[in-house]
Amino acid sequence: MKLWTVQPYCVYELMQKEGVYRCDPKKSEFIQEWGGFANAYDWISKQMKKRIGNPPNGIEYPVWAWYIYEGKNKRPDMRHRDVRVNEKSVLLEVEISDSEVLLTNEEFWHSVLNDNIYYKANNMVNISDEQWYMEVENEDKYFNSLSPEEKISYKEKSWENIICLPDVDTPYVQATFWELKVSQIKRTWILKK
Repeated sequence: MKLWTVQPYCVYELMQKEGVYRCDPKKSEFIQEWGGFANAYDWISKQMKKRIGNPPNGIEYPVWAWYIYEGKNKRPDMRHRDVRVNEKSVLLEVEISDSEVLLTNEEFWHSVLNDNIYYKANNMVNISDEQWYMEVENEDKYFNSLSPEEKISYKEKSWENIICLPDVDTPYVQATFWELKVSQIKRTWILKK
């Protein structure tokens, strides 16, 4: 599977030395600086263990990449969207076995990040906005009738709907995998702030 990941240049240098990169939660802005995302990262890690297997020893969280960008399996345009470059970075085109990757719908990943339900109405086709809001309202009523423990279980089960197959028809799909090896890098672009 062809993927693209943006990493700080220091990560690229580390990979050249050590031959592999693994997420260091202490250096992840999404876990440390923005706070509150650790639960979302815990959930995605749990799904990865369930669907692609346990990580190598010492790995807690995944490496992230793009699989589908603007509806195609193509390199992200670094001038657009949420592909930020705050320091000297690299954009890496990598090839990773399908069996080592978990794909998720990037738009609906925000349900997990924001600790919200992924509504069943999102899966309904050919419904009006009015019908969508009615379905969401009914699901909210049901959700609010649950006990605190049941709410957590219901919400986390709903998030499983953001997991994608490689042939999904959606504009933005992200990929997670446990580690990135130098041997998986096919092309490199150096990006400056």
